[in-house]
Amino acid sequence: MNAPMDNLRSGLADLADDVNPVDLRDRALRTSRRIGVRRTALTSALSLVLLAGAGVTAVAMTGGGGGVVEPGASTTATVAPVSPSPVRATVTGDYYFMGQTSNTKLQLSVLRESYPCGTPEPGACKPVTRTEQLRTITHPTDDACPWQSVTVSPDGRRVAWVVGADGVSSGGDLMIADTRGGTPQKRGSGVLCLGTGNVVWSPDSTRLYVGKLDNAGTVGVVDAGSGKFSPMEREAWKEAQSLATGPFRGVLGDGRLTVTKADGTAPRSVPYETEHGLSAVVLGVSHDGRYAAVSTEAGDPSRRLYVADVIDLTSGQPVAFGVGKVSAVWFQPDGSLVVQVNGDPDKVYRLDADLRVVAEFTVDKAQFRNRTLFQGVIG
Repeated sequence: MNAPMDNLRSGLADLADDVNPVDLRDRALRTSRRIGVRRTALTSALSLVLLAGAGVTAVAMTGGGGGVVEPGASTTATVAPVSPSPVRATVTGDYYFMGQTSNTKLQLSVLRESYPCGTPEPGACKPVTRTEQLRTITHPTDDACPWQSVTVSPDGRRVAWVVGADGVSSGGDLMIADTRGGTPQKRGSGVLCLGTGNVVWSPDSTRLYVGKLDNAGTVGVVDAGSGKFSPMEREAWKEAQSLATGPFRGVLGDGRLTVTKADGTAPRSVPYETEHGLSAVVLGVSHDGRYAAVSTEAGDPSRRLYVADVIDLTSGQPVAFGVGKVSAVWFQPDGSLVVQVNGDPDKVYRLDADLRVVAEFTVDKAQFRNRTLFQGVIG
């Protein structure tokens, strides 16, 4: 019954006679190091997979189990290499809508979009959308300032707007509140509400760039927490305000559309005249400076959200979008765009930097009846 074990001991003793003790020690150390390196690599790989999974974790492991080791069999445990499928972060988008529910109330809502498959690709997977009713903004009867100025902070936690002063339709009190409710806090007075980009959040959601309702044309920045106003020199203010939305800014004048860096340098200019000679403003510039969205007074007179043209600064010509005539556009930092088109206001498209459709979804008419999409952010 002990014969196999006696044979094993005898064989090991014969083997020991042929091997230098120092060699055995060195081999053992090298083997130990190899096993340690394999275990460290495996542990690191698994840790990366678990951290990158973001709720979708895939781990594959193969290892030696316990049991009796037969004579002559290898005693080194083997682990199959881990080759996890690449896990892409879920792409999300927040789309803010507002609607006038009465002559004293403005309802704020958000549609949240996500793609569980990762970066959206045509036909790859459908978006998952959910809607949330946010706060109701109350204001004086027929006050147009809130509609013209309401803006959600980049982190999505707070909303700012201007409430018109008595007898004044172009400015009033700056209000800030949590997007989900609570009591609004007054954070300034005599703040302009007319024009495009009149109230602009800083990228870190702590300050707002505003203009003052005075004869001096004062501009500056308001601390969102304390309401402290710090005046700024106009060119420095323009640069800071532009940088809050992108590295470039645009202006129309003398029959030309001019795009510069936020500090006013490196101008690029092309001829541009609106149809029927209407006055126009630049709504936004893409983050590479190539495209500029232009709005005219033919759009909503109280809030210029509607695009007349998107001009390609490399050619000076309006962009012909494959999805149709664009009526609204939001440029994203990664070069992509969020757009809506004429004739189909319930459809929202996401385009890549080459203007190809990568995703689209339809807004639920029942939930967003008479609501306007005024801010789109891909996060």
